Amino acid sequence: MTDQKILIIGSGFAAAANLIHLVEAGVKPSQITIVGPGQLGRGNAYGCDDDDFRLNVRANLMWIWPDRRDDFGNWAKTHITDDKDAMRHSGMFYRRRDFGRYVASRVDAVLAGADKQDNTIIHYPQIVTKLGRMDQGGWQAECSDGRLIKADLVLLATGNPPPQWPCPIQCEKAQLPELENRLVQNPWDGQWLDHLPAQSRLAIIGGGLTALDAVTALARRDHQGSVFLLAPHGSLPPEQADWVKQAPPSWPETPRPSKILRRFRSYLPDLPPEDPVWQQAFEELRIDINQQWQALSDRDRWRLMRRLGWLWSRYRYRAAPQTIAAANRLQQTGILEICHARLAAIHLDMAGDDASLRLELHDAKTGARHLTVDHVINCTGVGHDPLFANLVADGIGLPDAFGQGLRVNQQNEVIDPEGQAVATLLLVGPAMASSLGDVVAASEISLASMRVAARLASQTR
Repeated sequence: MTDQKILIIGSGFAAAANLIHLVEAGVKPSQITIVGPGQLGRGNAYGCDDDDFRLNVRANLMWIWPDRRDDFGNWAKTHITDDKDAMRHSGMFYRRRDFGRYVASRVDAVLAGADKQDNTIIHYPQIVTKLGRMDQGGWQAECSDGRLIKADLVLLATGNPPPQWPCPIQCEKAQLPELENRLVQNPWDGQWLDHLPAQSRLAIIGGGLTALDAVTALARRDHQGSVFLLAPHGSLPPEQADWVKQAPPSWPETPRPSKILRRFRSYLPDLPPEDPVWQQAFEELRIDINQQWQALSDRDRWRLMRRLGWLWSRYRYRAAPQTIAAANRLQQTGILEICHARLAAIHLDMAGDDASLRLELHDAKTGARHLTVDHVINCTGVGHDPLFANLVADGIGLPDAFGQGLRVNQQNEVIDPEGQAVATLLLVGPAMASSLGDVVAASEISLASMRVAARLASQTR
């Protein structure tokens, strides 16, 4: 059993940002243990080695320190010499794996700058399966290898969980081996691309950024088989424009869903959403949107998301220009078809030694529809963290308003079922969004990490 002051659960960007800011705030690296698979700083979002999985925002928006917003861009000029496709008219859009390399380099630099006798952290490449309170205070984490870790304080930084299938998969138990290479549940590592025959028929589930990364990778590999992209709203995200954010607009003093919607309608210009002026206005609305969100009740958050949710996601998560260009090329050649449809079920059909996947769809135009393909790629991005579910089941945390994560306060402290903040259990990462608002960007996670680190540093001295 290992005893530590601080346990960070997770190994992606959120975990790395927390570590960096904790050490810079004065916490000794030897007081920190990290549990999470893979290289620290990469995680699901930046752990893909494929060249076509790209950041969807410009390099200067991917920062760890608010006073060093060009740090990644400056690092890239020296360390990224093989990415001729990064430059576009609206900025530099680098590969996801290169941002992961950058974050790992900054972790190494921060640790190297600490006291040489105390600059090593403990990192177990495991998964925490259970977290519980200790009778004498503090926490005990159980890892997937059976290891037990005790800590005074826990930082939940697990990031985005791997996606789950959005529908039932119908097959006999004996047929499961046939599905192993036909159903790609988690596409983020990109390795599945090396096992697809060029003539195979594919269905891509989802119409967001991951789906576009998959389409871009297929285009570069000159894929010849039909590709059906099942987009819930029948279209792709717009391309990132060359915008410059100015001052924020004024907001109603007493936020209500109807007032927020009216403010959006009145502030956005009467131009196509692809126009840089339209995106600039949208980005200005984002500046103070978190204060509006945090002032809403759970009921009003539900009402606002019902009216604005899918539109917000569409225009908030715009696509890298490279991915839109690739999708347009495949559409023009007739290989890519964008279907305004939702997936209801997947069936494995066997005909002798041949196998195919029959998809039950609900098409917006034709209603019920069937589609036969060779492979299905799950790009929905929808997943659930089992550790969060266990914390709720064990009466430690309170579900957020949408049942997707844990409720936290503005200090990132987890809220227990009695409505009290748990000062020694904190959450920093995408899962804090339902409580705090538009806080999933790398920059917002960095700001939250800085606030948490400043507080925790004073408690661990």
